[in-house]
Amino acid sequence: MKKHPYRAIMIWAVVIVALINIYPTVGWMLCSQETRDAKLQQWQEEDDARAAQKPGAVQEMMWGAKRWAQFDRERVINLGLDLQGGIHMVVSFDPKDLDEERLQEYKERKYTDAQIEEEVQQIVLQQIQRRVNDFEAKEPIIQALGTNQVQVQLPGEKDVERARNLIKKTALLNFHIVAGVDETLPVFSKIKEKFPEQFIPFVNQPVRRGDPFTVPVEHFARVQRVLEKANANTEIVPETKMLAFSQAPKQFEEQQYELYLIDKEPIARGEGLTSAMAIPDDSNPPYWQILFAMNNAAASSFADATEQNIGRPMAIVIDGLVISAPVIRDRIGGGRGQISGSFEALEARDLAIALNSGSMVVPVHEEFTRVIGPTLGRELIRKGVRSSVVGIVIVGIFMLLYYHMAGLVALAALVLNAVTVIAAMAYFDMTLTLPGIAGLILTVGMAVDANVLIFERIREELKLGHSLVSSVESGFSRATVTILDANVTTLIAAVVLMQFGTGPIEGFAVTLSIGVCASVFAALVVSRALLDFLVSSHTVSKLTMLSIVKPDTKVPFMRARMVTAVISVVVILIGLGMFTVRGKDNFGVDFTEGTNIQLSLPSETPVPVADVRAALMDAGFTSPIVQESADESLTSSNEFMIRVGDINAPAVDTDGTPGEASMMTSVAERMQQACAPFTTSGAAADVQIVDEQTVGPAVGAQLRKDAVLAMLWSLIFIVVYLTIRFELKFACGAVVALIHDVLITVGVFALLRRQITMPVIAALLTIIGYSLNDTIVVFDRIREDMGVYRGRGYKFLDILNIAINSTLSRTLLTSLTTLFVVVVLFIFGGSAINDFALALILGVLVGTYSSIFIASPVVYLWQVVQGKHQLSTDTGKADTAATKKNPKKGTGGSKSKASKGARV
Repeated sequence: MKKHPYRAIMIWAVVIVALINIYPTVGWMLCSQETRDAKLQQWQEEDDARAAQKPGAVQEMMWGAKRWAQFDRERVINLGLDLQGGIHMVVSFDPKDLDEERLQEYKERKYTDAQIEEEVQQIVLQQIQRRVNDFEAKEPIIQALGTNQVQVQLPGEKDVERARNLIKKTALLNFHIVAGVDETLPVFSKIKEKFPEQFIPFVNQPVRRGDPFTVPVEHFARVQRVLEKANANTEIVPETKMLAFSQAPKQFEEQQYELYLIDKEPIARGEGLTSAMAIPDDSNPPYWQILFAMNNAAASSFADATEQNIGRPMAIVIDGLVISAPVIRDRIGGGRGQISGSFEALEARDLAIALNSGSMVVPVHEEFTRVIGPTLGRELIRKGVRSSVVGIVIVGIFMLLYYHMAGLVALAALVLNAVTVIAAMAYFDMTLTLPGIAGLILTVGMAVDANVLIFERIREELKLGHSLVSSVESGFSRATVTILDANVTTLIAAVVLMQFGTGPIEGFAVTLSIGVCASVFAALVVSRALLDFLVSSHTVSKLTMLSIVKPDTKVPFMRARMVTAVISVVVILIGLGMFTVRGKDNFGVDFTEGTNIQLSLPSETPVPVADVRAALMDAGFTSPIVQESADESLTSSNEFMIRVGDINAPAVDTDGTPGEASMMTSVAERMQQACAPFTTSGAAADVQIVDEQTVGPAVGAQLRKDAVLAMLWSLIFIVVYLTIRFELKFACGAVVALIHDVLITVGVFALLRRQITMPVIAALLTIIGYSLNDTIVVFDRIREDMGVYRGRGYKFLDILNIAINSTLSRTLLTSLTTLFVVVVLFIFGGSAINDFALALILGVLVGTYSSIFIASPVVYLWQVVQGKHQLSTDTGKADTAATKKNPKKGTGGSKSKASKGARV
């Protein structure tokens, strides 16, 4: 520690920053719902009072510190729909509201009413998807519902009103004349008289006559509430006028909105907009502008309107916000114009897309909005959390028993790693979902793996007779390269998934990226600092460790390569065969069309979500998604939103014969029978079906496409990196092992007749990271041993066996510690995450198997094809006797370091 004082400073800085960021989340989670509601109400009142006072920077810092100490809700990690629930909203539309030109276009294309409705539904769905992407809620679920509705579920319930407004946004363009000064001043005077305390302290009056009133961004919500009341009062705002805000200011601009009084009736509307395109604004670099074009009818109307209002400012309004208000200098003909508003490049492109889609969207109407419970159910969440904690505790105990004092160091590093990851998620305002938990589990495995690598290297040095100080130094030095290679490959995959993936894939990738960085820091910096301190302070004079693999183990793994290859191919073919036979039955409700049912259970006592889910599964429904449709305080109402993959068959088949629906019980009736025991009377007829709709897949075609592209790009970048760091044959071996692990897991799921759902996809992504990490460790030792034995006549096959045996202890230990967590999760985690845990178990087992029996044989096969069977060009026979006698000869000391990274 004395040699590296900066290291201690860095560690303490990370610890302090992590604790500062994690404190609000821990405190908020421990608060009761009543306490949370009281705090939110108190904070709203305090914010209003503080805003009126206009505090300085020092006062703001003191307010911030006080709010942090009270578990500031804005600093708390958000939970996804599966863990927390959130907003459930259904919007509908009427195809008859389409403009005449659009309807005529559909008629010319000979669309039926059903086809028009279907296409408009997809347009509405895509538009809402774009709107939601700008919302804080991560990993939303947006589905087509019935024939003219769209269902939206957003995690969390911070701002229901904002979510409602965002989803209903249409992005239509209108043009309004701005009122003159003589009309504007009397209106604002009346607002001041009517709302003196709610308006005057929060609005800045214009310095010069003709300038607009301005509102600081921190007061926007308050002034907006006042203006809504003013707009509704014709005694304040004339019936022909309306008040409107400007668009939100940029970060580098003066942080205030402008207020405009404009004509309520636009002089031209944007319904005739035919295209919008974003281009750089040459007159105002580096900003961008939007060029738009109208159809002939709209262009003629626009030209006449501008000619009649020459010399007056015209507000360009999008979704009720004034983008700009230029003065009309001349008649604007041709149906073309531009919108300039200090747009950044990405902002301009997004607005152009919204305008293009907005010109096609019909008005949407809110059917209902409510708060729903988590998809996993609160009881299952508690089981999952308890199981994860128990599994991690078992890992910690095992490390202590196996590595003794070094295990204590690993445990400290593991705790700091977990705290750092959670703190980073809170700092970056991330949403934690089941895929995110998958990333955390993988992070735990990788953190333990790094420490195991280090300790096994230290063990090797100690057995060579080196001192404890030099063994620790050399152990860390030799393990660092392996740790970096293993984690960089995983980080590459995570970054690519983050870049090209969306929704749950992106959530997993972000969590995994943070976890990789945290685990490397914990292993190479924290563990090193703790061991250095223990050794230099003479607290530890020797390191004792248990051993599950004998040092002189010489298992001929490569001798079984042909047998294992045949076994793998057979298992993959059988699994893929069953996968093909099952078809759509392989996929759960997340990926297929299904039925959405809202039901109510008349009962005097609350019915747990877990019980409803179990009853539905017993009735034959596969992986039903059950959510409470009210707040925790209203669970006694026993209302549930249920989504299943089953749908009612058509009443009549295409050939005119009776369909399956006429010969079998409907989905709703099956649910009524399954849930009858929960009612007071026990009769199926008392189970009230509030609503029943056919629902589209939660994971749309675009998300599936993004997932496939993200996976392909990940493989490409991994191959490039491993080719640079190792050789092409190693890159191919790692990729083949990775694909092998995924195919085996998917095949086993098909054989077990289990379905692939979003939690299973999260597990498959975890398997990819685990498989890469496991394989790279073996490859790194192969590369090192290739340099050690180069020129000594050893066969490449011998080197592969030596390397695999050398890393066998690490491979088994890492797999064992990871299995501790996922097996406990599988047994005690509950039915909702059972498939997730099973996929992880299969992934760990198959990943361990493939790193030994698949990846290395692929590398050997490549070597054979190249015609290189030995590590030298000598014609003499390989020194097999020497290999048997001392396979590790030459691996210690400076020779090993000097030869590290050598090539064949």
